[in-house]
Amino acid sequence: MSRNPTKNLLASLSQSAGIPLSYQQGDITSPQDVSRIVNLCRPKTVINSASPVAYLDHLHAPDYEKVNVQGNKHLLSSSASIGTVKSYIYTSSAPIIAGSGGSYNQADETHQTLADLPPSRHHDPYHLAKARGDALVLRANNAPFPTCTIRPTAMYGVGDNQMILNLLTVFRQHQQTVYLGSNTALMDSVHVSSVARAHILAAQSLLSPSSITRQKASGQAFNITDNAPLPPWTFFRLFWYAMGDTTPLSKIWTIPDWIVLGMADIAEWITWLTSLGKYRPKLLVKERIEFLVYTRTYNIQKARERLGFEPESDVNGAIRQAVEWALAEWPESTADGGTIVSEEKKMK
Repeated sequence: MSRNPTKNLLASLSQSAGIPLSYQQGDITSPQDVSRIVNLCRPKTVINSASPVAYLDHLHAPDYEKVNVQGNKHLLSSSASIGTVKSYIYTSSAPIIAGSGGSYNQADETHQTLADLPPSRHHDPYHLAKARGDALVLRANNAPFPTCTIRPTAMYGVGDNQMILNLLTVFRQHQQTVYLGSNTALMDSVHVSSVARAHILAAQSLLSPSSITRQKASGQAFNITDNAPLPPWTFFRLFWYAMGDTTPLSKIWTIPDWIVLGMADIAEWITWLTSLGKYRPKLLVKERIEFLVYTRTYNIQKARERLGFEPESDVNGAIRQAVEWALAEWPESTADGGTIVSEEKKMK
């Protein structure tokens, strides 16, 4: 189900593997659309991965609430009432435990989330809505209608048009020689195939004929990472190296953490005041900067023990594959509005 189900279609897989696939047009924020499609499909498993992209301007912050909270309510209600759904899995986010500032290392799923904290303008609206959606799904869990949430950290891989597009743009604009932050913090990431596999393992657990297996997953949240934390710029450099970067470390300029955080604070306030609270800085978004200067890693032991999950083992190979896809997807030279276009095309 998608508002515009025309991208990433798997018709070739359907034909070769004999898997019947049906793409339905609908908006998760519309209870009528949700009810219509759930009653049409009568699914056994529902995976809700709908969400606007992260770090949108404040002007669009209400969309996070509409999709991740209200949309979840619509889908939970229809799925619980139809009687066929025996596993409901929500694609949440590991950083829903991140407040404003602060580090944490190997945080597990017992850590409080933004949904547990008093409302604050300083909370990132994307992760706040994800946290509230996560809490809704876990509260909805019951014996005939088991639910769980998958909490991936920063994702990369074929099809990613957020992290890898930004990294490609930085590389093509020759900005990869300046590091924001001292690059001493640790950051977790996760390949998209690991996230997909975690959803499948969760569904299998919730559908298991063994009540013990179901109980291990039902009503639970699961962190999902590559279990290979790296300093952020060291991780990003792996992508740039695959893109052809040969810049030696001796040519890298590093801006200290305290200066970068101060720059982000100033940029946030100036943008907030001059836009009357509608927009965010284009580059120095405070929540993004915090992931560059604070160690934030997640423990995946629970997913290993209860779901049998194991992360991607060939991170370098996965990065090379993602870069090959990105270079083919965006062969031009400059970024404009989220897609790569040439100067010549912009002039026309």
